[in-house]
Amino acid sequence: MELRRVEDEVKSHCKSWRDLCRPSGGACNGDSMPTLKELFSKLNDEDIFPPEPEEEPEEVEDDTQMKEDEKMVEEEKTDKEECLDSDKNSTENSATANSVPVSKPALSASESIAFSDSIFIGYIDPEGEEEGMTDHEMTPQQILERLENIKASLTALAPKINKFLKRLAEKDPITRKPRYGEKAVIRVKHAVRAYKALELGISGAFQDHTKPESAEQSSLVSNLQKQIQMQEEQMNEQRQAKQTQEQIELERIANEKLFAENRETEQRLLEDQRKREAELELSRRAEEARRRRIEEEQLALAAEREADANLLSLVPTKGAEGVREQIERMRQALKEDRAALDVALGSLYTLFDQISRKPEEVSFRRVRRDHPKFNEDIGRHVGGKEVLIAAGFRLETLDGIKCFFSREPNIEHDMNGWSDWFDGLKKTLEVIEEEMIK
Repeated sequence: MELRRVEDEVKSHCKSWRDLCRPSGGACNGDSMPTLKELFSKLNDEDIFPPEPEEEPEEVEDDTQMKEDEKMVEEEKTDKEECLDSDKNSTENSATANSVPVSKPALSASESIAFSDSIFIGYIDPEGEEEGMTDHEMTPQQILERLENIKASLTALAPKINKFLKRLAEKDPITRKPRYGEKAVIRVKHAVRAYKALELGISGAFQDHTKPESAEQSSLVSNLQKQIQMQEEQMNEQRQAKQTQEQIELERIANEKLFAENRETEQRLLEDQRKREAELELSRRAEEARRRRIEEEQLALAAEREADANLLSLVPTKGAEGVREQIERMRQALKEDRAALDVALGSLYTLFDQISRKPEEVSFRRVRRDHPKFNEDIGRHVGGKEVLIAAGFRLETLDGIKCFFSREPNIEHDMNGWSDWFDGLKKTLEVIEEEMIK
């Protein structure tokens, strides 16, 4: 099977070479590669193959030579089996020299040419190859890798090719005829020719530039390497340009982000400033309102105090006589409205009568100045409020309410004062009774 494996491997490399020669997959920038046919045409069989061995008459060999021949036969038994379609020059059992060899009829000239052509086409232009070809153009790197792969494989195949060349010159140890039959010889020679053609092509692609004869022309591999270097430089430039562009983009994004952050900060500061200004304005307005309120309260308080002072100034006389004077003022003011006078006097009598009966009851001694009933019956008339002032009532504010209040002296600490206070209430009540009778 060794010949079959070598044939398949060489055919595989021939296909790779044909792919490299195709317009869509070959070398770039004007570099041309010789086709297999061109490489085959440069080969000379005399330089490749040894002279074919001549057949010799059978001779009786001694025992030592027979044993060596038998050993050689045993070692190369595999090669005979793979060439089943070739003529066999010895029988399957070659243990003894007396066996009668059996051979196939020799190929006619036309048969030999047809067989040789079929084998040759398998290397040059096999049928159905277009189906497996790819249309995409290979890069210089891919071409270089394929050439290096072919070169490495050819180096590995060299021992086997040399072995086949050696056996072409050998004879069968038993029959003393050539080792290979006609078809096997054709197959071996075509495999070797294809190998040598590839070897010639690879040698040209990898030619040594240190030699003077090759100094004027660059090799394909050298050009590919230059192209790869140029592509790498271009890629590096593109990569650098891309990195520069990305850096510019990153800087732009960072600047935009910084600008947005600064703008946001400015907006926030402006908003804070507006809030502070608004708060200051509200505070200013609130302070102004508070100031106005205080001024108004002060004015109101001053007006109230002035009104109270005016009210007190209308009562120059206190006690029973003062009460009588104020009732007289009321009578003069209501001389046209006897009913209102009677209501006022009646209300005054009821007020002082309650206090006289229960002087300890504070609610009887406290009259709200804004009480509707008080103002309706007494306070709205001239002398009405003055009667209370003359009777000893004071203008006070109790629990935030402005009142007429008759303060009871402490009976335990000021018995005389309390007595005078209470006597004054009784006299006021007597004066009111007298005025009601008139």
